[in-house]
Amino acid sequence: MQSHDLLPVGTVWVGPELNWIARMSLQSLLHAGHPVTLFHTDTIQDPKLPGLSLVPARELWDYPETLLTHVSPAVFSDFFRLHMIRKARMIWADTDVLCVRPFVPRDGYLVGYEHGGWINGAVLMLPDSSPTLNELITRFDDPSFVPDWLFHRFKGKARKAGPERALYEACRLAPNVVGPKALTHMLPKHGEDGHVLPYQILNPLPWSLADVYFNPHGGVEPWLNDQTMAVHIYTSRIRRHHKQVRPMAGSFMARFAETIGFDMDAHGPTAEHSADTA
Repeated sequence: MQSHDLLPVGTVWVGPELNWIARMSLQSLLHAGHPVTLFHTDTIQDPKLPGLSLVPARELWDYPETLLTHVSPAVFSDFFRLHMIRKARMIWADTDVLCVRPFVPRDGYLVGYEHGGWINGAVLMLPDSSPTLNELITRFDDPSFVPDWLFHRFKGKARKAGPERALYEACRLAPNVVGPKALTHMLPKHGEDGHVLPYQILNPLPWSLADVYFNPHGGVEPWLNDQTMAVHIYTSRIRRHHKQVRPMAGSFMARFAETIGFDMDAHGPTAEHSADTA
């Protein structure tokens, strides 16, 4: 059930079909009461989650076709979220984020640290007047731009790609250069880092422990507190096995699915744990 007091949340998907973790992520946002929009770059199979709105990504941002051919889906989402936040005034959430409590920005900001001191944009909201938001959009609209914060050893290689591809080459060399690295550079530059929340709020577990969400003996809860709004699954860091089989009973994923009414039979992986999948 949607709450009129909560801001809408949006995300983007590249490809024809969502994986089950993405569907569970969307369900968690809907369960929390947020209006949720899934932008998509391709003709997509309807995930059939009641209340979810499906919108072609180009209706929001007429992105250059070369962008999708030169960068990964994850990097594309780093570009897309900035335009979505400014144009649609939606909170961004990665499709591997589970909403534990409703997302409530403070003074127009919702962004958090992750372990190691990086600023992560898995959940992100910035005011439309944010200097960080507006400078990043301006910079990233220029394919010749080579980020100041790119590793020095990569800058020459990026420039050699030419003015039409320098930024895309920078993304190939350092995939997080337009994501966490950009936020970690820009928010302090513009004096906006005072709005960044402690890691416990949006990214409570380090990426190196991503598999613990699937541990039937627990291990997630000690990292959470009564301020935690989200857990970031870091899908790219979990073992392939966990993406292919149903979470074991007692694991955080299995218990959270029950809490939010996520139907594993309808939407989850079909494979069960066995000696062949262990």
